[in-house]
Amino acid sequence: MAVPQHGGREGGTRLDVSFPDALRTAVRRSGRSLESLRRRLEERGSSVSIATLSYWQSGRSQPQRSASLEAVAHLEEILGVPRGHLVSRLGPPRRPGPTRGLPTAAPLPDEIPLGQRALEELGFGVHHELVDVTVHDTIDVDARGVQRVRTIRNVVRATRDGAQRIPALLSVSEPTGAVAEFEAVSGCRIGRRVTHAREGVFAAEILLERPLRIDATGAAEHRVTLPADAAPDDAVEYFLLHRVTELMVWVRFDPDRLPVSVETYTVIDGRTVSSLVDLAGSTSVQHVVHRVGPGRVGIRWSF
Repeated sequence: MAVPQHGGREGGTRLDVSFPDALRTAVRRSGRSLESLRRRLEERGSSVSIATLSYWQSGRSQPQRSASLEAVAHLEEILGVPRGHLVSRLGPPRRPGPTRGLPTAAPLPDEIPLGQRALEELGFGVHHELVDVTVHDTIDVDARGVQRVRTIRNVVRATRDGAQRIPALLSVSEPTGAVAEFEAVSGCRIGRRVTHAREGVFAAEILLERPLRIDATGAAEHRVTLPADAAPDDAVEYFLLHRVTELMVWVRFDPDRLPVSVETYTVIDGRTVSSLVDLAGSTSVQHVVHRVGPGRVGIRWSF
């Protein structure tokens, strides 16, 4: 769920390719051995045996637990395939487990009191049928310092059969009455929307192209655009309602107006970790965190 606080497709890739086929192809193209992959995963804190990797390639078994899903996310980076390329091809679990309750979402920040109301108007409660595995949030800031376009890519896991709805929430700290527009980019469509322009709160339901079975994964990408006359910003924040394997917040500045200082930060369980970033001639900054949440992850800057 996105709560901002302002202040090609791979050549020849088919979406119907199975996870084992996609993994085998990626491994073959990389030229890496399974032992090499095992070592690289171990360096990243993911312990996966050669036998398990072999079973995943053959389809004899598939990643299902959270630790295995984290390993697959690492494999995508190690093998040089697009993020979500492997995770999005995982099917439902092979062995049905005991019935379990839906995960409970963390409460929204106090500074956006209308946020929960907006989600409730869309039918979202404290239990969400789709939870994020990985999230990539890209923000384009124009020459006025306005966050004009925000593109969010989610890889989600279903917590029940028939899951299809992802909540999206945008909040601006200095509302001007400008209206945010939600647009589907890939793997989804935009459903109902709620707009509180005067308070700067906007919500929408992101609908996957097809419902998922429990524990199956899917990918969706949507875009949120603000008018050019919106208020300039000096920060962006992503609020995690659940624990995720990976979150990337990527801010891209207009070359004609680069900030003089940039700081990344993460707030988990009330503890803040921050770091100053030297752009060193770059026009963008990334903040990537792994296995975190609930909490806040953001970037702030000054011109």
